[in-house]
Amino acid sequence: MTLAACSTTEPLPPQLPEQSLGLPDQFSTSGTQLPEQRWWQSFGDRELDQLVALALSANPDLQATYWRLQQADAAADQARSGFWPRLTGGLENTEQRRASSNDFDFSGAENEGNSWSGSLAAGYEVDLWGRVRSGARAAEAGRLAQRDNFQVAALTLSAEVTNIWLQLQEARGQQQLLAQQLDTNRKTLRVLELRFGGGVSGAADVLQQRQLVEQSQQELEQSRADIQILQVQLAALLGLSPDQLPSFARAETGLPVLPALPDTGVPSQLLLRRPDVRVAQRQLLQGHYLADQAWAERLPALTLGLFFSGGGRSLSDIADDWLLNFSTALEGVIFDGGNLAAAQRQQQAVEQERWSAFRHTVMQALAEVEQALINERAIRERLHFLETRTTLADQITLRQRRAYGQGSVDFLNVLSATDNQQSLQRQLLTARRELLENRVTLYRALSGGLPEQDLPKPAAQELEVYRVENQ
Repeated sequence: MTLAACSTTEPLPPQLPEQSLGLPDQFSTSGTQLPEQRWWQSFGDRELDQLVALALSANPDLQATYWRLQQADAAADQARSGFWPRLTGGLENTEQRRASSNDFDFSGAENEGNSWSGSLAAGYEVDLWGRVRSGARAAEAGRLAQRDNFQVAALTLSAEVTNIWLQLQEARGQQQLLAQQLDTNRKTLRVLELRFGGGVSGAADVLQQRQLVEQSQQELEQSRADIQILQVQLAALLGLSPDQLPSFARAETGLPVLPALPDTGVPSQLLLRRPDVRVAQRQLLQGHYLADQAWAERLPALTLGLFFSGGGRSLSDIADDWLLNFSTALEGVIFDGGNLAAAQRQQQAVEQERWSAFRHTVMQALAEVEQALINERAIRERLHFLETRTTLADQITLRQRRAYGQGSVDFLNVLSATDNQQSLQRQLLTARRELLENRVTLYRALSGGLPEQDLPKPAAQELEVYRVENQ
């Protein structure tokens, strides 16, 4: 038998209109470009494509999720086995020897005995109340939920790898920027020391500039440590030790250009494709079927039985001398102290819990898209202001240096302008990375899962070394 009703479940639970979830007609903002399944390819970086592909094939956590899917597949097969009769059989040979009166002589043929017996037993439960059917459907819903969980894990991993890669590109850019700023600050310090030697500048000016040089050196060293930490995190996502990180993962390609805003589509269509929403829906269906199964457990079970047995002095006698029994049994619980009734109430409560969890997942899915769209607008505006402020800071620093050279302002003005200029340059780079990371969040929120061929199918490992052998 097949579970067509369960394997082709509706996008939302049966007899549950989408209007009851309060879905909006559209999102606040939408683009025109259709999102790709391999959304990270929108950034146009081959190194990133290689990193995500490597992570999807070798990440241990994702492989563990694959084996949980195999467990769910096996559990569904087990549950479906209840639709079929159970057949068992046995074959026995008995050989007998007797002690004779002649000093226990076992050689006499008259003292020998040999017999064969065989049996077959078949049992089948007539699924009067749908107990077996509900259990099989619940297991199938669990299998489908685990299949979508596999997609959720793959999406999460690809987003984590992309975010780490973006942070690495920013950190390398920050390192390069800090090195340039340190070089500029050191040149300024040398000029001040010469001016101090000539009696033009004061000692305080030199000390303040030295402090700025030390600050730049400290931030540069921290950026190097940040890069090493990010490389360790990336290696872990790839299922590698830090020293095994491939060379292309260390390449400095810079932050990519932000792709065009994707088409956000219709909220109800988003819910049809998001794997985490499908997980919650499958789990709700599973709770529904488990509640039905708990109800059926309280009713009598009708079992049909067939028993065949035969025997004789030779193996062929089993087919000649046999007995066939057919039985019908109706068995149910008369009194159990309310155990089965409580179990039914428990499963009904589980179903209600999963309905609430499903609604939460739906609302969370919609919120993630809207939050990402709002964040993108906010970060774009912040970037615009930062770019304007950075341009102004460049002009202010240049004018302050000229004025200081003419002796019309104190060096503190130059120092403050330089510090502000360099800080804005670093903030601008960070904001660009945050805008790209927010786009990753949006891609993930809109994704309906990755192509099946991108998901790993790891081979089973030989684990004898971990098993304790009985001696």
